[in-house]
Amino acid sequence: MDIISTWIYLDSPEESSEYPQVGKGSHLPEFQKVYWRCVAVFFAMSTQTNPGKRHILFSNVETEQLPTVDGLDLNRFLKDRNVEVITLPLTWQTPVGYFGKWRNQFYIFDILTFFENQSTNAQRDLESPGGLTESALVVLDSDCIINRSLEGLFAEIRQHGLMALPMHFADDYNINGVTRVDMRQIFATLDGGKDPGHNPEYCGGEIFAATLSTVRKINQIAPGIWQDMLERHQKGLQKLNEEAHFLSYCYHKIGGWSTLEKYIKRIWTSPKYTNVQAADFELPIWHLPAEKTGGIALIFKTLNKKTWSLKELGGVLGIPKRTQYLNLKHYLKHTSLYKWLSR
Repeated sequence: MDIISTWIYLDSPEESSEYPQVGKGSHLPEFQKVYWRCVAVFFAMSTQTNPGKRHILFSNVETEQLPTVDGLDLNRFLKDRNVEVITLPLTWQTPVGYFGKWRNQFYIFDILTFFENQSTNAQRDLESPGGLTESALVVLDSDCIINRSLEGLFAEIRQHGLMALPMHFADDYNINGVTRVDMRQIFATLDGGKDPGHNPEYCGGEIFAATLSTVRKINQIAPGIWQDMLERHQKGLQKLNEEAHFLSYCYHKIGGWSTLEKYIKRIWTSPKYTNVQAADFELPIWHLPAEKTGGIALIFKTLNKKTWSLKELGGVLGIPKRTQYLNLKHYLKHTSLYKWLSR
């Protein structure tokens, strides 16, 4: 069974934290609508390009409580596309003051626990790693656009068991509060003082891609890291601050993972910073953090009206270039002039 999934967790006022790409408190309706639009576009594109895969939305919202956003009934929209909605609580909640950003990002570990339990209980998978019927899971951030078939990706996941997206940050680059040098020291502590022998790779948290047997290994490793980091937080010690730090340690511990770089890239399309290259158009997954309120929001408005071609998607999202009109509109949205024109 091949599973393509994303998730949305709605924070309460008590759980609210900072998400720099969107602004606002994460408990506010306008903040949450941004992510609901991303969810709708995510599944619209993925079910169009991967109709034979099982699609799942993980959320703390019951199916019957899915909202209507800008006139789009999300419950009906997802049902029409055979997207399952799995309701899960967040049990991996960081304490107040742990880091300040992305407090619900550890929800990925609730998803991995569900995946292991469901797959085991349903007895859908062979027990041997790499078995022909072993389930493979892909979890993506909702601001990703799946624009092609992922058949090749799932074949490689089964071949390698685990795939990850190395970000290749410099050794002294501050990655959400720690550097790769810091990660080396923390990893050594977690490994009983054994030095990794190099500064570990930081792998992006926008994608998780593994087989059931690998998920089982991660589910065995992660709780111990969690307890250790909570103790470090209480003592004011340096720690792993976000879920990608945690997953990077899990990948280091498991070893032997393969790169996802030919399948996905974190593509920045903001007028203030861009790393778009012509070759990005060929990637089957575009991760577009700067497009949540830009191109993705524009696509959302048309979901009940049209089916998007690959060339049209690229033109709206800036892969590799925008149309002239949308480029102007996108630029204005990121300037004070937009606010003046919108009064």
